[in-house]
Amino acid sequence: MIFHSKHLRVTAEYGTATLWLAFPGEPANALDNDRLRELDAAVAAVGANPHVRVLVVRGGTPAGFCGGVHPDALASLRTGPDAAAFAWHGQRVLNRLAELDAVTVAFVEGPCVGGGLELALACDHRLGLAAVDNLIGCPDAPAGVGPCLGGTPRLERLLGRRAARGLLVAGHTLSAREAVAAGLFDHAFCDRRAKIELRTFLDRLERRPLKPGRKPVGEDDLAAERRAFAAGIMTPAARERLAARRASLRGPAATPLNPVPPSPGVVGFVGEDAAFAPLAAGWALRGVNVRATGSLTPIFEQIASVQARGFVTPLEAEQARNHVSAATGLNGFGDAGLVFAAAERIALEVVDVVRPRTVIAVCGDAERAADAAPFPHRVVGVHFSGENRVNLVPTVETDGDTLAAVAAWLKPLGVAVRTDGRPTRVVRPSTLEPAAA
Repeated sequence: MIFHSKHLRVTAEYGTATLWLAFPGEPANALDNDRLRELDAAVAAVGANPHVRVLVVRGGTPAGFCGGVHPDALASLRTGPDAAAFAWHGQRVLNRLAELDAVTVAFVEGPCVGGGLELALACDHRLGLAAVDNLIGCPDAPAGVGPCLGGTPRLERLLGRRAARGLLVAGHTLSAREAVAAGLFDHAFCDRRAKIELRTFLDRLERRPLKPGRKPVGEDDLAAERRAFAAGIMTPAARERLAARRASLRGPAATPLNPVPPSPGVVGFVGEDAAFAPLAAGWALRGVNVRATGSLTPIFEQIASVQARGFVTPLEAEQARNHVSAATGLNGFGDAGLVFAAAERIALEVVDVVRPRTVIAVCGDAERAADAAPFPHRVVGVHFSGENRVNLVPTVETDGDTLAAVAAWLKPLGVAVRTDGRPTRVVRPSTLEPAAA
């Protein structure tokens, strides 16, 4: 063990060290001033060890590589000088990583967005897992929460000024294979070959650990990024985005009474809603059985789009399609752990056919469905507000366990969940049981 702190550790095997990012208790690995100081100390420890020739930076939790700068840290920046000072600190830390004598490799499994992408760009090489959860980019940049750790000049160095600016202005997220095609990443590979490919890549580096001949990032470019960040983070759009991200990290306001059950083995969709297809495809790609009324074409189109962008292989896409089935009437939803109903009138029919512990998510006012349901504490309203955003609207009977369960089930799909409104009277305790596998 070369280094160990609360959130980071550096292990070594022969001449290769691994810097593990592991922030316990957080839904995603996210940076702040304290964690940047830990990262700086870890980099210093690696630099002081003459035996380390290769350093791999990777996530040490299922949350993935790095979800960027923590929204609480950004929200605490109240003035332009505060923001510039934070950016200056982060730029210095990542510059030290970039200037290590050891060859550095970012091994990206899971989200690599915002400051996470900036961390990866500070490494000499970037390898990515081609998985449905692996998003790469700066999605908050259009709202003013742009790069602040040296990512702007490093993006421009790799892609060219015009392409880099286009990526930031649009806020697009890429798959690992799209990142390779764009010139951001060196290699992308599927989960089945990840360990083999990483070991092969490191074997080549260990035999010849030569750093790429790249010019250091200029101070003028870093100063320009600090000014742009300090101006953007103070805008109303940026503050609104940060508030949404902070609310998403906190989850539903109601406190669950019992442990959150695992994701349901079957999810149902009754009726037509444009937001259903992305959710259904997301669950099918993760091995959940999906049952839906009406045409399955929108779901299959979503799966095809994910395959075309390189998130999954053709075999994985075919397996996902096999998890999707059409339901005739409401007979196929008896074993679903979660059912989405496109309208209140449909929800009134659904409550009569699902099992007692099924959670019913109603698009619209869920009060009428809750009044008719034998277990009203398992009924919740859902409002889709833009791409990958859901508001959970509890009825007076909805309990905290139901809210927590739906939020937890949506989270792996990359959905930002908020809770609007609170029950107006005390709800009864829940005995929410794990959904059927």
